[in-house]
Amino acid sequence: LGCAVDGHPTPNITWLYSGEPLNLRHRLLAVGRILHILNVSDVPDGEFSCLAQNEAGSLTLKTSLAIQEYQWSVDKLMACSASCGHKGVQLPQLRCLLDGAEVNISHCKEKPKPALQPIACNRRDCPSRWMVTSWSPCTRSCGGGIQMRRVTCQRLTAKGISVPMSNEACAQVSKRPVDTQNCNRQPCVEWVASSWGQCNGPCIGPRLAVQHRQVFCQTKDGTSVSSDQCSALPRPLSTQNCWTDVCGVHWRVSLWTVCTATCGNYGFQSRRVDCVHVRTNKPVLEHHCSWRPRPANWQRCNITPCENGTLLREGEAVRHRERKEGRAASQKCCAGPC
Repeated sequence: LGCAVDGHPTPNITWLYSGEPLNLRHRLLAVGRILHILNVSDVPDGEFSCLAQNEAGSLTLKTSLAIQEYQWSVDKLMACSASCGHKGVQLPQLRCLLDGAEVNISHCKEKPKPALQPIACNRRDCPSRWMVTSWSPCTRSCGGGIQMRRVTCQRLTAKGISVPMSNEACAQVSKRPVDTQNCNRQPCVEWVASSWGQCNGPCIGPRLAVQHRQVFCQTKDGTSVSSDQCSALPRPLSTQNCWTDVCGVHWRVSLWTVCTATCGNYGFQSRRVDCVHVRTNKPVLEHHCSWRPRPANWQRCNITPCENGTLLREGEAVRHRERKEGRAASQKCCAGPC
């Protein structure tokens, strides 16, 4: 509280409460012009006055103090949690008040909340009503089945006891729930596989090949449907490895021919590479051996520097050999039927 007085010489200021000297905890600031009350909750409503005195005279200023404080209120109750039976409760509703008027609840957050005790309410017998159990498992997993449940008429008392009642007592309140229903009406489906094809697919190893078959989804009556409808079922394999004598093959190589040169960069040698059956030792189509790398059928040889005379002789020998092999190839090409 402030005392708005001034004078010369500086007056002495005395604070009074209801005309009596102060007897509450306080301190004076600004040479007594400001009264700081340390605990406002100790002060009842009343009149404060300040008396200023100097040689010129005295002056009194009066101030009325009204204490307003935020307070929790529990004068209202929440709605009851049940309309009947034995579990209905309601809790007092907390409100924040200032001078009897409700304000935002955040103003009371620094004040301790009062203890709230639940109050029993609506503890009375309930009207008769239908009670149902959970549905039983469906009698079939597909193609249309039936599931059932139990339906009874009961009344819950104020003591929490379910009392059986006649069906007529509940029928007056509501329609009886159904106790059977259809379920799993989707058509029954299955994977169907054709017979395995011949084991003559591409060879993938010694005497090992691959065979195939068709796999499709259909209903029990034989109607083909989308594969998605069989997705929940384990799908049969459409390919598998198989044993076959056709794949009993290997690469057979002959000895290397004599190198075409004894030195230089022109020497090469060749050999015959055939895919043959291990049992008959007869050549078969090369793709049967494709599961194993094909050996090389030619390579360079004797790649060493030659002296000049040797180089000329070797070059002439190579050209002579190439002409001879060319004539032989031409004769071989034309030997068959045109």
